[in-house]
This record gives sequence, structure tokens and C-alpha cells, in this order.
Amino acid sequence: MRTVLLALTILFTAVVVGSLSFSLLQKALHLDFSQDYRQVEGNDKILFRENGSHKMYTRSFWGLRPTGQKEEQRDGPADVETAEAEEAEIAWLDADVYDISKARDHVVWYDAQRNRILSGHIKRDSIASFDTQYTVEQIVLSPDERYILFCETEYGVNGGYSTDEEYCYYRVIDTREGVQYTIYSGYRQWFDVYWE
Repeated sequence: MRTVLLALTILFTAVVVGSLSFSLLQKALHLDFSQDYRQVEGNDKILFRENGSHKMYTRSFWGLRPTGQKEEQRDGPADVETAEAEEAEIAWLDADVYDISKARDHVVWYDAQRNRILSGHIKRDSIASFDTQYTVEQIVLSPDERYILFCETEYGVNGGYSTDEEYCYYRVIDTREGVQYTIYSGYRQWFDVYWE
């Protein structure tokens, strides 16, 4: 009986220590073994910038791989005239989370009240909308305008309402197919995303 009890105690301890170790490694090494990112053309051009350290990462088969670069935050248009022109173009847009195409004719934005991402012409007509599951924090349009990259945050993942309980999903919508792919996800994995 003692041997069985000792074996169960050792097994339980090993499971607890293993779970904690994997969780810590997953956060530190940015592990994510899902392979959905391979469905997205040009996924090698997606960059993840870690908010605290400014380290840059790209997606690989095991999660995020460091690029060896450090980059400060990109805050949008560099000069005041461009920023003012952008504000004038989207003055009609009632959204804090949006992106405008390089050609300045296409816009994607998050409608928080309807929990949807909308896509349309800069002249105010919406072409398509896509459902989201959680709060969208950032949107990036791919250079060819086929994909919409966005970050969703699920709050209260452990049953609470604390802002410390956040699970982040980085997803891509294929606008031609209407399909969403989760290209990376993790507990408290905060990155700014860019599509080069």
C-alpha cells in the first residue's frame, strides 16, 4: 500500500512539475505547434514585435523564431501631413482599430459593438464583414489586400475578470475564401504585428 501511495505521489508531482515547466517554456520560447499559418500565402513576411523587449519574430513550425533584429515601435505615418490626410480620409470611421491599404483606397476596421471586422472602400462603402470571437486589438492588411491579420484578446480565461487573465490569438482572414486561420496564440503573448 505504501509503495502504491508513494508511486501516486511521485506521478502527481511529476505531472504538476511538467505542466508548470511546459507553461513557463511555452511563454518564454513562444511555442505553438499548430500549423494553420502554412495556409496563408506570404506568412514569412509577417513580423511579431514583442512589446517589452522590441525583439522581432517570424512564425516557424514550433512557434515564433527570433529574427535577430530589434525594432522600436512603429507608430504609423512619419510626417504630420500624411497623418492629417489619413485622419481626413477616415473621419467618417467610428473605430479605434483600423488599417488603410498602401494605395489608400481600401480600409479594414473593427466594429466593437457588433464584434465584426469590416472591409471596404475608403469612400465609406463596406464590401465584406467577418465575425470575431473576442476583442480585436490590432488589424493589419496584407500588402496584396487578400488577407486581414488581426490580434484578438480573450479576457478572463481562468474564470475571472482580471486583465491579467488574457489569452491572445493572432488570426488571418482570407478575404477570397472567407476562412480564418489562427497563426499563433498564447497566454499573455502580446506582440505588435506587421506585414512586410
